[in-house]
Amino acid sequence: MRLLIALRLFSEHHAKPGIEANLKYSGPRGQLIDINIERFHPALKNIIDYLRTTERLPASRPGNVLRTVDGEKIIERTEECRLYWCEVETQREIDYWQSLAEVEVVIAKDEFVKFAQGIRCRAGAAYITACEEYAAQLAVESGKPINYEPPRRPASDRAA
Repeated sequence: MRLLIALRLFSEHHAKPGIEANLKYSGPRGQLIDINIERFHPALKNIIDYLRTTERLPASRPGNVLRTVDGEKIIERTEECRLYWCEVETQREIDYWQSLAEVEVVIAKDEFVKFAQGIRCRAGAAYITACEEYAAQLAVESGKPINYEPPRRPASDRAA
């Protein structure tokens, strides 16, 4: 299934390794199709604007950058985590994605597309109002602390 997820990360480059990480005994979480997908969906852009202006989903919030020392994770520093909207192909249920601290909103893509097609004939305030009503119904999970160790880049990437 395809999902649209609001993912809280220290860097856009952490999306692919985080989403496509292999889990013990069950394979990868999913496949990242695209990031910053709001540029393709005007309705999603309006939904994001509503969530941001109502302060349900701020553009950034603090999170802890972890580092492994002698097999133990320690907090290295606190940084702002930005919000990235991603499209993901996955076999995992929506509940799984909602349980992750970095994931703050999950929308089934087919549900969203159906909504967007249903309002495309509207214009101006009617279009924006429909987007705001949809956004108001979304489950937003932004209370969990963000704590993760950023993925390491290969040495060949760092040399460039």
